[in-house]
Order: sequence, then C-alpha cells, then structure tokens
Amino acid sequence: MNFKKKYSKMTIMLALGQGVLLGIAAVAIVGFILLKTEKPESAASPDVNVPASGPASGQAGGKKDEAKSEKAAAGAPISMYAKQHGVFSSKTSATTFIADENLPKAAAVHADGQFYVWSALGLSEKDADPAGEEGVFRKQVTVSPLACDSGEGELLRNVLGASQISEIQDLVASRKQTAGEGKKDAFASNIAAITAFTDDLNIIKMHVLAHYSETGECVKLDF
Repeated sequence: MNFKKKYSKMTIMLALGQGVLLGIAAVAIVGFILLKTEKPESAASPDVNVPASGPASGQAGGKKDEAKSEKAAAGAPISMYAKQHGVFSSKTSATTFIADENLPKAAAVHADGQFYVWSALGLSEKDADPAGEEGVFRKQVTVSPLACDSGEGELLRNVLGASQISEIQDLVASRKQTAGEGKKDAFASNIAAITAFTDDLNIIKMHVLAHYSETGECVKLDF
C-alpha cells in the first residue's frame, strides 16, 4: 500500500509562509512581555535632570538644622560678674530698696521670678568689685542672648561684649541709619536714655541687661 501523498508547490509555500508568520508573532509577543516587565524598573529611576515636586528630604532637614544652629549661636552664653546689693521677690520691693539705700545708678534685674539689685556688670571680676562695701558682694552670672523676634538679642550680645563705649555708640549710629531718617529705633532710644546719666561702661551694660530682662524674650540668665 502506498501512503505517500503529493503536495503542490503552492501548498508548500503557504505552509512555509504560515510558519514564518507564526515565528514572527511569537517573537513579538515575547518582546512585548519583556518590555512590560522592565517598565516599572525604569519608572523607579526617573531622569535626574527632571526636578522633583518639592525640596528633597535631606535639604528640608538641612534648613531646620541650620535654623537650630543659628539660634544656638545667638544664645551662646557669656560669663559675667555683677555687683549685687540684694535680691527681692517683687520689682516694687527692689525699687524701694534702691531709693532707700540711695543707689541712683542701680537697677532691678529680673531673673527666675526674682529681682536682683545690681549697680555694675562686667566681663571680669574687678568690674564688679564690691570694694569692701557692707552687704555688697560680687555675683557671677551666665548671660545667654537669645534669637528673639525683635532681633535685638545679637545687639545685646554686642553691648555686653563691648570694651569701649564707642563700640556701643557705633551700634546706635548704625541702627539709626538702618531705621531711616525721622524714624525712632527702640534700641537707640534705650541706649540714649542710659548714657544720659552715666558714661560708666559697666553701668551701661547693667542697665541694658536690666531692660531686656523684663520680658526675658531676648535674654536668659543663669546663676
């Protein structure tokens, strides 16, 4: 029995064509599947030249750290010495004592809910020398100018660190110039009021500190 079957050339060509088309289709399907699989990976790595929506987390943290550092620098402590005559629980008692003891250049400095009567404040022990006065002694204090909203914490630091009155006068002149002609500057006004009755640098420093101690917003005192 003869099982051989003859096929025409046309049939053979059609079969070959179908095979080629099926092969191309299979390759295309496999390629499409591979592209779909790799797409999420490429999406996870955006172009570095395209800006992100908002600052990077590291940059935001850096700005916060920088702000904290600036505030810490403004509040760096200054070791000082005060000439102390007494301490009272109220400002009224302190001012009454100043009047009774005839201490016209003394002031009441507010700290930790109490009022300290001082008549001098300086950077060295000799600046607050009690000179044998009865009931008067030298008291060490750590002054920390703060980064207050008014921005006068740094001015206070400059006043307390001044070695000559001319340095304070230069600060006043600069503030007046910055404020503009005809405008009143609170810092300059305070210094003018203090220097109107004294040219003693240690008394000026003490009165300036007493002024800013009233609210405690621009300064912190530690004993």
